[in-house]
Amino acid sequence: MEEKTRYSSYRWLMLSCVSLGIIAAAVSMLGFAPILGDIANDLKIDMGAAANLMMGFVLANAFFLFWGGLVCDKYGIAKSLVLGLLCASLPAVLMPWIGHDFATVFIARLVQGASMGFIFATVGPVLAFWFPPEEQGIGGGLMIGSVSLGSAVGVLTSPPILEATVNWQLTIAILSIFGWVGIVAAIVIARKPPSPAIINALSEVMKADQQGMTFGKALALPLTWLGSLIVFCNAWGMYTLYNLIPPFLAAKAPLGVGLGPVVSGQISLALTITGVFAMILGGVFFDKVAKGDYRIPMILGFLLTGVSTYFILSPTVYARISLLVMCLIIAGWGVPFMNASITALIARNYPPDLVGRMVGWWFGCGTFGGAAGIYVGGMSISHFGTFYWAIFPIAVACGFGLILGSFLKARGLAVR
Repeated sequence: MEEKTRYSSYRWLMLSCVSLGIIAAAVSMLGFAPILGDIANDLKIDMGAAANLMMGFVLANAFFLFWGGLVCDKYGIAKSLVLGLLCASLPAVLMPWIGHDFATVFIARLVQGASMGFIFATVGPVLAFWFPPEEQGIGGGLMIGSVSLGSAVGVLTSPPILEATVNWQLTIAILSIFGWVGIVAAIVIARKPPSPAIINALSEVMKADQQGMTFGKALALPLTWLGSLIVFCNAWGMYTLYNLIPPFLAAKAPLGVGLGPVVSGQISLALTITGVFAMILGGVFFDKVAKGDYRIPMILGFLLTGVSTYFILSPTVYARISLLVMCLIIAGWGVPFMNASITALIARNYPPDLVGRMVGWWFGCGTFGGAAGIYVGGMSISHFGTFYWAIFPIAVACGFGLILGSFLKARGLAVR
């Protein structure tokens, strides 16, 4: 059967549905960031403790990525999407009633964090079952790029909604509309099964050493652990940047830069929206330039984010908006640039019936890096009274990631 016939154009609807789900989850994550100071004041906690509301989301994300892969593999893409979007939307829409003490809000954030675990696990199966190998880089880039797009929407829209409502709980409830739209899209679009011809073709082309592979055998592969560590460093960089840069820009000196929540949200777009283009072009780069060599985009990504993050903390840079925006663009470009190559690596090197779980494992283990980065950041803010030692470790994590990425072979399962 012809390649174009087997891979239906319906794949772009599947991609759009997953992308919308990721956008909704990212909005629920980052909607808190630029208004974190107002939330801290209302809940009568310091900024370091308030950062734990961001950490709680990412921590739950890490745990539920393990379960999300299992749910997706066993019950399908549509059910995994709907479950994830309900986790994001229900706590948000109830926030005007439940959001008046720190403990309850923290629990709500844990529930919201589960959303990304269930939704993100669908990326691998969509790539494996719906996209030909030569499009998996761009497909993964488009879907994972939705993290940055949703983050941009969250940091841009929550400050003006807060100004209009003068109520952060209502602001969060309004932002839940993205999740409800995503649920409808998942029910209508994502229930269609992939072509039996695709499933048969995938079974035929699997490598001999993948025949009969179980989840336990997949965990024993060196690639699984090396990849998880690479994603750990990646997530430390991306989640800490996305969650701590907006409050760093908004907070008054000497804690932060002192730009206020509205201007902070606007300038943070240089960080978050850049990630959308980085992930898409990272997919194109992986497919067309790197020719499937996983190392090149990873090394470039860690290098760009690590160096530029160091400069963001310089008073010389953040005192001049033009320099600050330039550094934010470069930092926001780096770690997202490699994500398409990471998902393509998973989709190409594990059996189709394990792809969802392996995406969950890689990004579950890896996302603990994001939770660790934000937790260390919150502790540092409380201890030192500044964001400096909360953000500087991003450069260190990128340095480790660069070294780990160099141990990958250009292609295949094994490491050097």
